[in-house]
Amino acid sequence: MFLVMGLCVGLAAFALLAGAVWAYFKQKSQMESRIPAAGTVVELVHRSTTGGRSGIFCPVVEFSVPSGERIQFTSDFGSRPAGHKIGQSVNVRYDPTDPQKAEIESGLTTWLTPLILVFMGSIACCLTVIFLAVYALAPSSFSP
Repeated sequence: MFLVMGLCVGLAAFALLAGAVWAYFKQKSQMESRIPAAGTVVELVHRSTTGGRSGIFCPVVEFSVPSGERIQFTSDFGSRPAGHKIGQSVNVRYDPTDPQKAEIESGLTTWLTPLILVFMGSIACCLTVIFLAVYALAPSSFSP
């Protein structure tokens, strides 16, 4: 039983860690393919979180594309308290084919998903070691 559980959790750990590597490189290449621009935070939008009692503040950013068109977007990343101030200058990266697909350039946009997957994969690795240790050290009467 512990052997099967250890192998299953080990497989999940491998998948989570492989997913972290894939997510990092996907996010990195996506950010590198976007064009940098200077933007300004023009508003902070309050978004409710689950439960509705509190929420996060997401910055609304305005920037210009080379044609001179002004683009506004609301960042997908917010915080409580607000991590940006109205009037603050920020670096932006946007998709040249669709400038509305933009995001504030930060380590958070590159590292958040991979870090979550690494954390979950690490927990799964620890559980794998525990299950396999229990299997290896258990008396033979507990073996399948």
